[in-house]
Amino acid sequence: MNKLIAILTVLFSLSAFAAGRELPITKLGNPVLRLTARELTQAEITSPEMQQLMDDMIVTMKKAGGVGLAAPQVNHSLRMFVMKSWPGVPLTVVINPRVEYIERDGTKNSSEGCLSIPGRTVTVPRYKKIHLTYFNRKGEFITEEVGGFKAIISQHEYDHLNGVLIIDLVDQMTGELNWEKYFNSPRM
Repeated sequence: MNKLIAILTVLFSLSAFAAGRELPITKLGNPVLRLTARELTQAEITSPEMQQLMDDMIVTMKKAGGVGLAAPQVNHSLRMFVMKSWPGVPLTVVINPRVEYIERDGTKNSSEGCLSIPGRTVTVPRYKKIHLTYFNRKGEFITEEVGGFKAIISQHEYDHLNGVLIIDLVDQMTGELNWEKYFNSPRM
């Protein structure tokens, strides 16, 4: 029995190690958050290094208590993000996404925070439904129409890949940004 417990302990510790490690989250003020991220090649998507980065991003998102995390938020200017929220949004790795906004269903106001702007929540307009195309972590092409919280997370993370932060959307679309609050935000 002790032998079985020792074997299980080793297996669980190895699987935790193999699953990924927590990365530092890039904060407001770091220039990588303002870049347009580059696409990954098919060879890069399936490479061991990129698979490890995906695992690291998943661990980082979970440990930070987030529902999404884009590669620029961990200092990698790559067109990739991860998302997961219970219930309804399964763990998804999204690579080289394209978003088409479905205007016929309109927009809604979304109260959002951002791991790169800790302690701040703002209301931004988001499309209720989007058409999302991307490659998954196996390099398979996926196309889907998404709505609800998955659409909101996807739009938020997609913005990161284009150097856009939620504070930009508030300023451009509603003019309700409290600049004093953001000038006093924690920086990197």
